[in-house]
Amino acid sequence: MKTILFLLYRECTFLPPFMTILDCLKDKYALKVISRESPDSLERLKKQYQGSDVTFLAPAVVEKKRGLVDKVTDRIQSILHTPSNVYKEHLQLLETTQYDLLWVIHENTAYEFKDALIGKKYLLSIYELNDHRRDFLDQIKPVIKSAQEVLVPEYNRACILRVWLQLDKTPTVIPNKPLNHPLKRNIPNSYQKQLEVKKIILYQGYINRSRNLDKVCEAVKDLSDYCIVLMGKGDDDYINELKQKYPQIIHISFIAPPEHLYVTSWAHIAIVKYDFVVLNAIFCAPNKTWEYTGFGIPVLCHAIPGLQYTIGQYKAGICTDMDDTECIKSAIKEIDKHYDEYSNNALSYYNSFEVKSEIGLIAQRNISNE
Repeated sequence: MKTILFLLYRECTFLPPFMTILDCLKDKYALKVISRESPDSLERLKKQYQGSDVTFLAPAVVEKKRGLVDKVTDRIQSILHTPSNVYKEHLQLLETTQYDLLWVIHENTAYEFKDALIGKKYLLSIYELNDHRRDFLDQIKPVIKSAQEVLVPEYNRACILRVWLQLDKTPTVIPNKPLNHPLKRNIPNSYQKQLEVKKIILYQGYINRSRNLDKVCEAVKDLSDYCIVLMGKGDDDYINELKQKYPQIIHISFIAPPEHLYVTSWAHIAIVKYDFVVLNAIFCAPNKTWEYTGFGIPVLCHAIPGLQYTIGQYKAGICTDMDDTECIKSAIKEIDKHYDEYSNNALSYYNSFEVKSEIGLIAQRNISNE
């Protein structure tokens, strides 16, 4: 059995699309992972992949409280470019572990290990466009250009990176679609009594003022058949402010994946909100759209390119002006009027990409090139 070694600069669960890669490949390859896990995270991962040939090589990292001496030491190491003990451990594992294919996960990993990757063959998965960090991209440009294959989650990002970095080929697009999805609607869960009352408009993600959810809440306030569920952590002051202004709000704090999907399954319509702030936002690649549409839940979203050419193209929901209360109300009513059609289109979008076979092909062709 061939071995794939994955290199990641932080916890695996921080990046659900990486967990999807593991899930897609664990039955065909021996997988080894170098990452930075807390003791609890490492224990959960070992339990999750028990019985599979997935090995987490790095010891757990115990994060202690950072006192003044620690912060000064960190700053001195940063100025002198002195590697940390964790980096040294990871570097030693990278140099001593036997593998058939090296897969570098995330652009921050490419930055952290940019010197160690010189002369090696590897795949590189880039998850953000980083248009607000062009100096950062310039620093890892040699690492990106030297990769056997570069993977990104959205087509426009692939084309932009090819131009910015003068790549010979357009990066391969692998959308952030999860492999495992319960698919069934209205899954029993501990929040069920709250969710059975009205038709649910669901926002799932980080909650703060920059997401500007006021207009959505204002629109739903005027629709008596609906309530809005905000699921996720965020700015407590902003969350409390919204709850005071709009009594129809139900707030559910962060629920660890995949259990959060049990709440998602109760949504009537789901919201995806990205604004015109950076290219990374307007050419977004949210895994939420796949989570929603796997249930056949229509999506209400901002009219930006990353959503117009996915949700909009499949008519799996409506792209509109999410900063205009009347546009939001009109879209909700339109979706409700033709709900079965939008729901079926959502399922068609979900079924439009076969993530396991595509990731399998990427691994196969790059191992074959060794």
